[in-house]
Amino acid sequence: MDEILPVYKPSGITSYDVIRAYKRAACPAWKVGHGGTLDPFADGVLLLLLGKATKRMNELSALPKTYRATAVLGVKSDTLDRMGKVDSRFKIQDLRMITREQIEDAAQKFVGTYEQEIPAYSAAKVNGQPRYKLARKGQDLEKKTKPVTIYSLNMLHYDDLNHGSGVSFEATVSSGTYIRQLSYDIFKTLGIESYLDSLTRTAIGEFTLENCSRIEDFGTLVHGV
Repeated sequence: MDEILPVYKPSGITSYDVIRAYKRAACPAWKVGHGGTLDPFADGVLLLLLGKATKRMNELSALPKTYRATAVLGVKSDTLDRMGKVDSRFKIQDLRMITREQIEDAAQKFVGTYEQEIPAYSAAKVNGQPRYKLARKGQDLEKKTKPVTIYSLNMLHYDDLNHGSGVSFEATVSSGTYIRQLSYDIFKTLGIESYLDSLTRTAIGEFTLENCSRIEDFGTLVHGV
């Protein structure tokens, strides 16, 4: 079977967990890859590349990706998401000075190409070692950036900003963009610490959530039973 299989990856497992689940349902020896990893805490579209479709990995990984995310304001996490250690908190009165209009203006300044810092807790390599492994050991990491492109960025929902709640947004971005870093950068320009509380990848190119199979359906997909 040589095809591209869009799958919904739930939060709490890795992209490779999905590959392992498919191999268990099919055959451990089958060649299976993916078209762009998702952080364990994130959910959404993951492309499984079956058989000869693995030759299209670079092509599919380069497709634009769309995400929905929710940021919590007033709290900082060392991983920039809810999986990390919270190490600072803003006072509520600090957040009351921020308006929705200021947030929207700040967000729109990131539309286009900008140099994005590569998070310490990421799979990017330093001398062959993932940055997140070095960060967990407490090593100081040299700041590195790379150009990314934000094609569109729309704020969707605001909780009560007077009580330090969250802001939800949707972004379509180039391959390799770190959404948790993008979110952090937006609010940092306003002097606000934040972290990403939820992240859903809703599309990779033309592959959307509506196209996705579920892990629990792998047996039926493979064996037709």
